[in-house]
Amino acid sequence: MKCEFCHKADAETAILLETDGEVKELFVCRNCAAAAEGAANKADGAHSASDPVGPPLPLMGMILDAAFEIVGRAMSMSDLTCPSCRITRNEYRKRSRLGCPACYEAFAKELDAAIFDLHRAQQHVGKAPQQAQADMRRRTIEEALSEAVRNQHFEEAIELRDRLRKLDAEKDGEKGQTA
Repeated sequence: MKCEFCHKADAETAILLETDGEVKELFVCRNCAAAAEGAANKADGAHSASDPVGPPLPLMGMILDAAFEIVGRAMSMSDLTCPSCRITRNEYRKRSRLGCPACYEAFAKELDAAIFDLHRAQQHVGKAPQQAQADMRRRTIEEALSEAVRNQHFEEAIELRDRLRKLDAEKDGEKGQTA
């Protein structure tokens, strides 16, 4: 995952940022984290005699703006470990593969950010394989069927049951054609 400030280096550190009362975790590279920490120290009144005077670069301006709202100090993301398979963040990044289903929860924040960086969305939109579409339709009908039975809407339940049977018949017909 790339740094959320400079978008060039790999993110290695997470910093907490408070905006409008909401705390966000940003993943940044070492340089941006150091700059943000330095800016946070300046915001607290710790000024250095060697500080340059003059307008900051646009990137530094963004870092400084964000740093004024930082809550807490930078924490290392390399400490993240899956509680189930014990894979570390660095290991899964090197292999580009998670170790177990629990990894999705352990690394959820980083994975959400990575998915958003790749797709510019949090949820898949676009084409899906036909089998996946059929499975989704079936799941939707099954959920509606159980809801209809729970609410004792039996005519609707019968109609949904028939639709499921029709889907099964279509699926069996496709298997017969391909065999």
